[in-house]
Amino acid sequence: MAQITDYTTLAAAIDDWDERDHDADELIGLAEGEFRLYFGPNFAKETSATVAFTSGVGSLPSGFVRPLALVHATNGDVPLRSIAAVRGYNATGTAGDPAVAAITGSSIVTAPLYTGDLTLSYEGTLTGLTANNATNWLITNAPQAYLSMCLYFGKAKYEDPTAPGYKATALQTLADLGIQSVVAQVSRTGMTIRGSTP
Repeated sequence: MAQITDYTTLAAAIDDWDERDHDADELIGLAEGEFRLYFGPNFAKETSATVAFTSGVGSLPSGFVRPLALVHATNGDVPLRSIAAVRGYNATGTAGDPAVAAITGSSIVTAPLYTGDLTLSYEGTLTGLTANNATNWLITNAPQAYLSMCLYFGKAKYEDPTAPGYKATALQTLADLGIQSVVAQVSRTGMTIRGSTP
């Protein structure tokens, strides 16, 4: 069996593990619905994506919530400004490496008008897996959570008494992933003991 890394390998693993033919889209959709209930309405995770720009316009990634940084591979950070500032800068219609950028609607615009790729770091929601969107941060970091939750719904459909165990396993994996994130954040901080001197 192949390693679970994306939509296609997950769909194959669901049928392989449950030894039945399932509608993978249905099970994955149900699993993601359950994950979103677990995460809550204000959940957003830091992630990044390469955004392709043509004549100064690029599309925001699916699930985008809030920008953190926009980076040019050679020149570094591209500051985010108001759309009015970017449009004023672009009044001459010049092209070149981006000096500033702004978010408007579902797009990012740059000034000068840039054609090429930029890396966008942002907070985003869980973007659903489909044939057109084969990966997301959860399948990358915890494919076993996806598999367990999909197996839960697949087995529940046939009233299999083992179904609840799969759901519990998936939710425990999400909890463990959350603990891992907290430990990573705390490990970057320094410790201060009151009253001690070096």
